[in-house]
Amino acid sequence: MKHDSAKLLSLALAVVMLLSSLLTLVSCGVGDKDSEDPDSTLSTSADGTAAEGEGTRPLQYPNIEKTNFDREFVICARDDMKEEFDVTDLERGEILTDLLYERNLVVTEDFGIELKVIDGGDYNTVNATIQNQVTANDDEYDMFTGHKVSFMNCAQQGYLYDLNEIDTIHPDAPYWDQGCRENLSLMGHNYMLTGDIDPASMLISSCFVFNKQLNTELGKTEPYELVDNGDWTLDAYLSQVKDVSQDLNSDGSMNYADDRFSNTIWSLDGAFSMFYGAGGMFITINSETLEPELTYDSERVIDIYSKLYSAVVTENAFWLPRTEIANYGINYSIFTEGRALYCDITLSKISSFLADMESDYGIVPVPKYDKAQPEYLSFVNGASPFVMISQTEKDPEFVGTIVEAMAAYNYDNVTPKMFEIVTKLQSARDPDSSRMVDYIIRNRVYDFGYYLDMDITNVVMEGLSNQKETIASDLKKNDSQAKGAIKRLIKKLEKNEG
Repeated sequence: MKHDSAKLLSLALAVVMLLSSLLTLVSCGVGDKDSEDPDSTLSTSADGTAAEGEGTRPLQYPNIEKTNFDREFVICARDDMKEEFDVTDLERGEILTDLLYERNLVVTEDFGIELKVIDGGDYNTVNATIQNQVTANDDEYDMFTGHKVSFMNCAQQGYLYDLNEIDTIHPDAPYWDQGCRENLSLMGHNYMLTGDIDPASMLISSCFVFNKQLNTELGKTEPYELVDNGDWTLDAYLSQVKDVSQDLNSDGSMNYADDRFSNTIWSLDGAFSMFYGAGGMFITINSETLEPELTYDSERVIDIYSKLYSAVVTENAFWLPRTEIANYGINYSIFTEGRALYCDITLSKISSFLADMESDYGIVPVPKYDKAQPEYLSFVNGASPFVMISQTEKDPEFVGTIVEAMAAYNYDNVTPKMFEIVTKLQSARDPDSSRMVDYIIRNRVYDFGYYLDMDITNVVMEGLSNQKETIASDLKKNDSQAKGAIKRLIKKLEKNEG
């Protein structure tokens, strides 16, 4: 069965929810769609062909053949991402856990493997494990899940396998995030991938939520129609938040405990989500030389910043600086208490921070720069997990097969239920948001400079934090430093290849 487009799937979900008040989502496959019965499925026989009338599982694995490997598949998982792969029957009960449990059952049976997941500790420990494995010329761990720091450090040291060289991995398949593949490649090599294989990565996608009740009370237009028509731009957003912030207790200052805000933002995410959502980018990969280049348009960056300054500073959004990590969560509590029209957030935080919110909320993508921008874009912060394989792996085709199978299975059976996973049914009353989630998870942004921790990528955040009206001089000051960092990186990579 062919995997339906995101829009068609979402519209189908919305109809189901409206008719039945239950969140029943369609599970899609990857062959030809049965036009007469869209819910019909075929099971997969041992040789990978459809067995008519048997079971309800859709066809799986469009790019690989089933093989009985009769061996272990060992994953070294970052501690906070271990649950993506290590799921026991006793832990079932949550939507995502149940889906991943079924994934493990199917893949282990289809490929004759025993799945073993090791808690790899934090990303520094994962880095050390990869280094030790390569130094020992070992392949104890077949797959690693890392962090942006893991990726950059290990890739530069030559510790990672080029996934482009593994025939059983198909990086251009739709279940691999193409933004990651294209924008985080190193001299034509892909040392890490992410996408449907990591629901946690999909959930670390930036978005906005809005208070539907407050939106109505203030006479604002619900942004769903703006989003669908391509009109959800920074200017449209500015018109929505204009004059919303208010000193409710009339004490002459804006206080997070008492007053109302246009938006509530954690600076370490919010500045990046709005900048990249508006199409900002500092470093791109040259399609001919395959080298990273500092290619930002200064005028466009300055104009984006000007609009963000108006939205954040002029309109008195609540801005929680990154130095206030001890108070992390205040930005979400303001919204749940009904004292903010919008809240900058990631999909992963909706169910945890908004679960007890009494007022209805809606989910929308971050605004575009203007109507000419073709897609809504979602920033992916550095906490996102990435799949990596050590350079000393002895059987990369085996590892590639299992990695590919997990990714393809999730694309078919887990991701279509992303709205249900995000909200855990808290917002089943709002079918429009399911359509919005599709916009959010399918066009995600990876700026090479952000993943390399270049200072120039912090210019927008620092400018808003310090309430600077312009960042022109800061861009100029950091430009030469960024170019130097790129040159050093290229030399290091060339040395590794030599």
